[in-house]
Amino acid sequence: MAKIRIKNTGKIIAWLMRIIGMTLRWDIRDNADVFNTSRAGTIWAFWHNSMFLIPWLHREWFGHIPGTVLTSPSGDGQIIADICASFGIEAARGSSSKPEKGMSALIALAEKARQGYDIGITPDGPRGPQHRVQPGVVKLAQLTGVPLIPVNISYSRCLKFKTWDQFMIPLPFATVTMTFHPALVIPRRMTEEAFEEKRAALEETLRSGTDLEKFRDAR
Repeated sequence: MAKIRIKNTGKIIAWLMRIIGMTLRWDIRDNADVFNTSRAGTIWAFWHNSMFLIPWLHREWFGHIPGTVLTSPSGDGQIIADICASFGIEAARGSSSKPEKGMSALIALAEKARQGYDIGITPDGPRGPQHRVQPGVVKLAQLTGVPLIPVNISYSRCLKFKTWDQFMIPLPFATVTMTFHPALVIPRRMTEEAFEEKRAALEETLRSGTDLEKFRDAR
C-alpha cells in the first residue's frame, strides 16, 4: 500500500506541475546557450527548494535531450523519481551530499552524462544545509568533463513551506525568472584547493544569482 500511495502522489504532483506550468509567465536569461538545439547534454545545478518546475519545463523545452536526475533513496526520493518518470526523465538514487555512500549513483550519472543526457542535481539536497553546495556535483563534472550550469529560479508569487529548504511552489499566473549562468568547466586534474575554489564559485553563483566570470577559469 505504501508503494501505491507514493506512486499516486507522484502522478498527482506531476499533473499539478502541468496545470500550474501552463499559466505561468517566463523571464528567461540564457547565458549558457542551453536553447541551442545542437548542444550536447549538460549538468544542471539548482537549489533543492526551486526544483518544482524542472521536470515539466525540461520536457516542454528540451524534450529532444534525454534527462536524468539524482534523487535520494528515501520515500521522498521515490516520489521525485515517479514525478520525473511522468515526464520521461530517468532517476539515479543516491545523494549529492554523500558521494562516498552513493558511488553507484555517481557512476550511473557519469555514464549518462557521457551519453549526452542532461543531468539535474540539487547540490544542497536531500537534507541540507540549505544553500550549501556539496562536492558531489563538482566531482561529477570533473569526472566527465561535461559543462556544469548553475541555474537560478525565482517566482513573483509562490507558496513557501516551513521545511529545511523552504520549498517553493509558484502560484498560478506568477512570473518565473529563470537564469542559466555561464557553464563552469571543471578540469580533470586539480589540487584540493582548486577543487574547493570551483565548489565555492558554484555556491556563490547560486546564492547571489549573478555570474561570477572570475571563477570560470580557476585552476
